[in-house]
Amino acid sequence: MKQAFLITAYRDFPSLYELASYLSENNKVYIHVDKKSRDIQEEELKKLNRLPDCVAVSLYEVAWGSMNHVYAFLDLLVHALREPDVSYIHCITGEDYPVISTEEMDERFLKSNKIYMDYFEPSELTPQVKIRYQYYNLFSNKNVKNPILWQIQNFTVLLQKLFHIKRKGIGDFKDIYKGLVYVSMPRKAAEYVINYCEHNSAYLQDLKRCQLPEEFFFQTLFMNSPLKEKVVRGNLRYMNWDKGDGGSPAYLSMEDYDAIVKGDYVFARKFHGEESKELKEAIIKRM
Repeated sequence: MKQAFLITAYRDFPSLYELASYLSENNKVYIHVDKKSRDIQEEELKKLNRLPDCVAVSLYEVAWGSMNHVYAFLDLLVHALREPDVSYIHCITGEDYPVISTEEMDERFLKSNKIYMDYFEPSELTPQVKIRYQYYNLFSNKNVKNPILWQIQNFTVLLQKLFHIKRKGIGDFKDIYKGLVYVSMPRKAAEYVINYCEHNSAYLQDLKRCQLPEEFFFQTLFMNSPLKEKVVRGNLRYMNWDKGDGGSPAYLSMEDYDAIVKGDYVFARKFHGEESKELKEAIIKRM
């Protein structure tokens, strides 16, 4: 049996290649590269595809917080499920790196039936978060950080409130859960996701009109399903949000080392260039 690592990436080809090379030695790797990437183009894709058990594609332009990020992961899930020996799947980014060996991961996950993801309960969602699914987003595949689009979207929300347009949920779901799209799941959970989306198109259609749809996707689906009892709250990924910009975690350095090795983490995010080089070397040495 094998694990599959689904990676979405848009820059820093050397780090992505290093990550894919390591993970594909004994397991399967599936990569989606942002179609508008300037750092990772056709020649780089070919180099990734020459790695053992690595498939790299570039199908969607992925803006920050866009629906195309969901579609990219769905495509990678389909690729992974075509392999009958894949028993466990992790969704990560090209700026992640494992903090335990693949042998340790095999021991922990190959026979696991648990879904690891972070989530907020419906009762924990703030009014600001609820707005993201209650009112239609006109820019499903645009960067919602763009100041002009942000102002336009806020204006359309005001209009929707004026005309009493307010959605009660997403698809058939009224209990909405939120969290990061970076989830670890057994094969049966991945099959459930694909099967549900294929037979319940309203879910994706409604999700498309949310702001930051990826943050509702897995959480709402799993927590309203028979798989809810398999969910472990926590995604096993170390991120430093304290130093981040509010919308993304900070790049990691040796200052994060103790927190990583003392916690129950499988991956850490985000590694980038010289800033994270010493930390990555220390983690690799520890494996």
